[in-house]
Amino acid sequence: MSKLRSLAPSVVKKIFWNWKHKTTLIDPALCPRGLVDYLCKLEHNSRLLDLGCGAGNLRAALRLRGWGGHFAGVDVSRKVIEDAAVNAQDINSEWHTEAIESFPTFNEPFDTICFCESIYYVKIGSIPYLLDRCLQSLSPGGRIVVRICDADRHREYVALLKEFAFKSNPPIYVLDS
Repeated sequence: MSKLRSLAPSVVKKIFWNWKHKTTLIDPALCPRGLVDYLCKLEHNSRLLDLGCGAGNLRAALRLRGWGGHFAGVDVSRKVIEDAAVNAQDINSEWHTEAIESFPTFNEPFDTICFCESIYYVKIGSIPYLLDRCLQSLSPGGRIVVRICDADRHREYVALLKEFAFKSNPPIYVLDS
């Protein structure tokens, strides 16, 4: 199933996600606690890019913890992005409907770029290019955080991320469940 997710063309992903998210559940409790605990140390005015943001649960969980920085969410589903934007009603948030690997170019760099259980929606062969783009979108001292659920099932991705992280500066942080 994970291979099908990453190999599907973006148009198929959009159709599937729009169908799956007929009703969007926005619930900060659905965001993995370990990831929120790790990211809640963000500077109050920092910038975070969430690639594969879904309903914006990470933004909601961080806001509950008092983080007031700039949030940019990117997801392939138009429906989920529309619902997230309406729910957020937050002038310090922006939302983009794009495939993860096609995330837009932003005017300002990010302090943190996060993949919360979304990296495996990208073809494994596209990961090095995507991570290079992410590194170019980071501010000095910034970081990339990848949260993977079931690292054993996604061992190809974990191995590639660890190899890439070893060579990259700044490092890439891989958190698993």
